[in-house]
Amino acid sequence: MNGFSARLKHLRKDFDITQAALAAQIGVEPSAVGKYESGTQAYPRVEVLIKISDYFKVSIDYLIKGVQNVPFMENASNNTVSNSPFIQTNHGGVVYNGEGNKKLSPEAVELVHIYDTLGGRERLNLLNYAVELERGAE
Repeated sequence: MNGFSARLKHLRKDFDITQAALAAQIGVEPSAVGKYESGTQAYPRVEVLIKISDYFKVSIDYLIKGVQNVPFMENASNNTVSNSPFIQTNHGGVVYNGEGNKKLSPEAVELVHIYDTLGGRERLNLLNYAVELERGAE
């Protein structure tokens, strides 16, 4: 059994959902979930991976590699960005994968909040749109 198979099975059991119920949620046949969990079919299609990550609220990196990236967190009191575990655990804030200490504008914070409410496919659409806007500004 590969890492993905074990993680999927563990998540499904933690959420107390059957293979058939998960299959219905992600739009595949129940036998497909069984194949993913047994390692018979190592990985599902990208669209299905997105649905699985959305359903369990984990990253695709976690599903495939077992690594949940520790994002930078915005300190709500002064809009600085830090990757300090203390700040992440005790202060909350907006998830931001930035570099160093960086101030965020209120508009940027709002965009991050909007991004956080979207599902996988909508996030990809928003990112693609942002890239197109950026290319138009060049």
